[in-house]
Amino acid sequence: MENNFENLEQKFLFEFEKNNIDKSSTFILGISGGPDSMWLLNLMKNLNVIVACVNYNKRKDAWNDQKIVENFCSKNNIKCETLVLDKNQKYDGNFQKIARDQRYDFYQKIYNKYKASALILAHHKDDNLETYLFQKKSKRQPKNYGIANINQLLEMTIFRPMINLWFKDEILTFCNFFNIPYALDYTNFLPIYTRNKIRMELKEKTKIEKQELIDEMNFINKELEHKNLIVKDKYLNFKNSDYNYKLLDLDCEFINEILFEFLHDNIENVKVCKNKLNLFKNYIKSTKNFKHFKINNKNYVYKHHGQLKVDKI
Repeated sequence: MENNFENLEQKFLFEFEKNNIDKSSTFILGISGGPDSMWLLNLMKNLNVIVACVNYNKRKDAWNDQKIVENFCSKNNIKCETLVLDKNQKYDGNFQKIARDQRYDFYQKIYNKYKASALILAHHKDDNLETYLFQKKSKRQPKNYGIANINQLLEMTIFRPMINLWFKDEILTFCNFFNIPYALDYTNFLPIYTRNKIRMELKEKTKIEKQELIDEMNFINKELEHKNLIVKDKYLNFKNSDYNYKLLDLDCEFINEILFEFLHDNIENVKVCKNKLNLFKNYIKSTKNFKHFKINNKNYVYKHHGQLKVDKI
């Protein structure tokens, strides 16, 4: 194990250089109190950072996670903004999605308050693998597998500098070796969510086996990158023609992806399955006088003088 902190810190900070992120900028850190985020916080404690911590109050010991974060920040003169949610709050629907939305809304508020350049999150190689395996189980092919190391969301730049550096076990070892305080969330290993079950499966794999899976994912992503460039080019031609569907090659290998780009570009938060895309393609192909094609309960597409148009129901 690498146990020279300066070398680890240098390796970490090099990720900022590789992604053209100025280390003198103001950063918001999403810190939960777990080992991953506390290792991240320790690596960045000497930079211009503001910590954003969310306490969902879903566990009896959740206050301890919050206390660890606040104590570390106090000791190191770091600003800490905390959101404590009502423990009696009812969550109708998917708790993980609702919790994520609450968390990112809070991050955005703090991001804007301090005019930050980036939100830094502590995702690591195991998180990347979990997402890859979760995506494969869903049998839906995304534009890219895994978690992007940098992306835009809610007008924030989100950067994950550890996503290609370390596995969870390595981070735990670092925290213990360098005496970095952290809390463990026992619910992460309860088989109540699909992602938790995947996490438990990964715990049984060796570091070599996990790296092989990451290599597999990276290889697939390289192929997808080539495909995405073709789709982007064909879609831009379609868009620049004012969506003239008569110019579309409806038998093209990537026609469903092109049609999805059209819907995604013109309908907010649209979700469509493969079957819906096939039906949409058939609607475009059809010479019958169908007035319109319903996409969801709010929107439909219709043909007008050789062009595809979107309107609200």
